Amino acid sequence: MKNLQEKQFGSSKYIKPKRYTYIGKDDKQYTWDFIEAMDSVSIFLYHHQKDAFVFVKQFRIPLWDYQKRNHLQVDEMGFSIELCSGLVDKHLSIEDIAKEECIEELGYAPKTLEKIGEFYTGFGSGVSRQFLFYASIDENDKINSGGGIDGEEIQAVWIKRNKFEQFCEKNPIRTPLLEYAYLWFKGKK
Repeated sequence: MKNLQEKQFGSSKYIKPKRYTYIGKDDKQYTWDFIEAMDSVSIFLYHHQKDAFVFVKQFRIPLWDYQKRNHLQVDEMGFSIELCSGLVDKHLSIEDIAKEECIEELGYAPKTLEKIGEFYTGFGSGVSRQFLFYASIDENDKINSGGGIDGEEIQAVWIKRNKFEQFCEKNPIRTPLLEYAYLWFKGKK
């Protein structure tokens, strides 16, 4: 990442700041600020030929900003390890958006997706829905090199199935959804 600069916030096609005021049960006026955000999809991918999960590693500016503001010492500032994910920002089915994200980020086109669940996140800062899927892939599903689009610099991270828990112990910068999906996998697959 080069020439990273903080700018004044204007408007965005991804989020919309909102403020509500209300009178509480104590008859005092209160204010609640939050953001209206888009829904998203995430896919837990298991490559059965490699007996490994594939995740994405990418630079996240909000994470970098948080680490910088809090003077956190980490090996790679701003980098997270996550499930393959994307915004619900196209006029496609949720499943088609999920498949498209797998292709864009990792280069794999899963034949089928299994829905793990649907969750609501960010109750205090802005609610959105998260659709979580599972897909088993193999090398026949590989159609390009992945890496992301529109300035994304995504790297594939391969974790052997029997090394997942060790991986979690050594890598604190990961999303809870990643571990939830793994527990679902352990119980169902």
